[in-house]
Amino acid sequence: MVSLESIRTSNLEARNLENLVAVFVGGTHGVAESTVKELFLRATTPRAYIIGRSQDVADKLCKELEDLNPGSKAVFIKKDISILKNVDEVCEELQRREKKINILFLSAGYMSLGGRSETPEGLDHKMAVNYYSRIRFAMNLMPQLTEASNQKELSRVLTVLAAGSEADIDMDDMDLKKNYTLHACLSHCVMMTDFMMEELAKRYPHTSFSHSYPGTVKSGITNSLTGPIRLGVKVLYSVMTPWILNFRESGERHLFQITSSMYKARNGSVGSIPLNGGLDIAVGIDGVKGSGAYLLDWDGRPAGDMAVINKYRDMNAGPKIWEHTMTAIKKATSRKRLAEDDAQEEQKRREQHAAGAPNLAGWRAG
Repeated sequence: MVSLESIRTSNLEARNLENLVAVFVGGTHGVAESTVKELFLRATTPRAYIIGRSQDVADKLCKELEDLNPGSKAVFIKKDISILKNVDEVCEELQRREKKINILFLSAGYMSLGGRSETPEGLDHKMAVNYYSRIRFAMNLMPQLTEASNQKELSRVLTVLAAGSEADIDMDDMDLKKNYTLHACLSHCVMMTDFMMEELAKRYPHTSFSHSYPGTVKSGITNSLTGPIRLGVKVLYSVMTPWILNFRESGERHLFQITSSMYKARNGSVGSIPLNGGLDIAVGIDGVKGSGAYLLDWDGRPAGDMAVINKYRDMNAGPKIWEHTMTAIKKATSRKRLAEDDAQEEQKRREQHAAGAPNLAGWRAG
């Protein structure tokens, strides 16, 4: 366990990190909210882009952040990131605004007890939010993250999900179109995230990549639950409050994870906060100290069920998951697929018109 005292000592040095540019996907609540608040409390004149869906909540948060740190800037971009086309639009806007990005913090989550539910792009909704969209953000913004490292500045990607909850996956059905269960969905998102952090670290050795488990934090991920289940979760939170990780502490620990040299990039720790007494560089997912790809428990220790991970490593899982992910994203965002969707909608409208049904989607000249 990395002690809270060591973390707070390290975070005080964030005042030496000037003009950081950070992107928080899912930043209006939960872990990301606590982390961005800690960033603005500690760093010098940071700029943060917060991606989410609640304008009212975001407006309040952005004002609070700018009040915390005079000269700082917080910008909200409203988007539903379950659609990869929307992710691309957000990234294009970010690239127009910024030449470098120091921190990409990915914590947008979607939780429901329903079965497979496909987005218009053909991906399962839960997997789209918890996995594919996050990888798309990282890939799209790698030029800006690389530019930060080129300028000898901090360059970090952290995805907050469930490191340490590894389980068996189906290498022949990675997108779970054939055998979908909630357990399989979680297992696939976790395992694919693990290996993608490692694959990214190999390809971009000047950026640090981490997959963390945040502990039990009151966040917005349960907002999509309904009825007695949502009530049960709220009751559980109330009963367990003394044992749930403090909201402020969660922010402190995650700020440490995205700034400390403990989780250095594969090829160095430029721009990060030096280690203070008693701390050492963390061991990566491959068992190598300072490998640039880390699985982290809530307290900053290495996480991950290595027996399961090594089993799939022996099956060459990393390159296979990379290939699947790139193919799935390309298919979801391809012009061909979008054209097919438009054609299907057009056919549906024509059938409705022929049957005398009202055209609820509007009218288009033939």
